[in-house]
Amino acid sequence: MARMELPVLDKFCFIFDLKTGCIAMGIINSILTFTLAIILITFAVDIKEEAQLRRDDVDTPMSSVVYTIVVLIVVLLFVKFVLDLVFVYAVYKEKCGIIKKYCIFWIVFLVLFIIGFLKSLFHMDAGHVIAQILFLAENFYYIVVIRSYLISINEDGVL
Repeated sequence: MARMELPVLDKFCFIFDLKTGCIAMGIINSILTFTLAIILITFAVDIKEEAQLRRDDVDTPMSSVVYTIVVLIVVLLFVKFVLDLVFVYAVYKEKCGIIKKYCIFWIVFLVLFIIGFLKSLFHMDAGHVIAQILFLAENFYYIVVIRSYLISINEDGVL
């Protein structure tokens, strides 16, 4: 039975070496993570204001669940922002242990983010949805670059 694996890249964006790419992606990702957290804070404020305007509506309990999920995602995003900066340091110093721990956190974060995104998807406007989809796409490429970099600096090729 064939196994499906992530691709292994030789270059970042077909031009740069993987170390430079990881550092660049780490910095870009930290900026995008921070920006998405701010966007989701505005979304949470909108949900809270709508819930206060429609106190007698049936949808209020659903709004509070979505609000709680969005707040938890924002907290996760701020933790990820700090860890993105730690990741940049780890790549610069070629510390495989920190990079591997970051990958584990990233995978857990991504699963939680996708669950929260799918749960709150139908309560968002198009701008919020597009921002989150772009964020997810960038992060999928990011994990492929990180994995490729780890394989390139790890002689045995084991992650």
